Amino acid sequence: MTNSDSTKKLGESAAIVGAPWAKSSYYDDAERWTFIFWDEDKSFRHLFNQMDLTSVLELSCGHGRHAECVAKMTDRLTLMDVHNGNLDFCRDRLRAYPFIRYVKGDGYSFEPIEQESVTAIFCYDSMVHFSPDIVENYLKDAARILRPGGMGLFHHSNYPAPMDRHYGRNPQARNHMTKKLFEAYAKNAGLTIRESNIIPWGGVNELDCVTLVERPG
Repeated sequence: MTNSDSTKKLGESAAIVGAPWAKSSYYDDAERWTFIFWDEDKSFRHLFNQMDLTSVLELSCGHGRHAECVAKMTDRLTLMDVHNGNLDFCRDRLRAYPFIRYVKGDGYSFEPIEQESVTAIFCYDSMVHFSPDIVENYLKDAARILRPGGMGLFHHSNYPAPMDRHYGRNPQARNHMTKKLFEAYAKNAGLTIRESNIIPWGGVNELDCVTLVERPG
């Protein structure tokens, strides 16, 4: 497969993944669950606290519920999303933080983010829906944009879903991914696994995983 064919396939996968979230009621309902990520006794916060927040990027920022927390911890934050509507919502919500940079992404890479320009990447409650090819490509590109010693924290699926149906038919709309496969993708990208924890979600045991990776310094 040529590079152009591979890019086209990634674009098609990104369109399938992103379409349901353009104007979703999910964002309003999700606000009440934000504490799941940020309570000090939660796995997410434990891993997040290990990252250098000098220059932070959030992938798939949605309506900015997590960005609102992170903006209080750093003075260099980039928000990336495939939907302009989400970025516009965040601009209004986070107008008190003029240092935030807003970037429309392509749904499968961190372009146009500069090489070795961020110390931390995080993606919560979004990558769980990404198809394996998209996850793999984001990890490859994370190795490009992270500074040496920089880390990425990803909340991803741990559900080996059938590959012949839309991910929306799976529990909690989880796409095909496992802890083992994610770790293999990360290692192939040149990233080191710092910690990876399988967690329940929506009443389904071991449905998800949170993994902290590092670009070797």
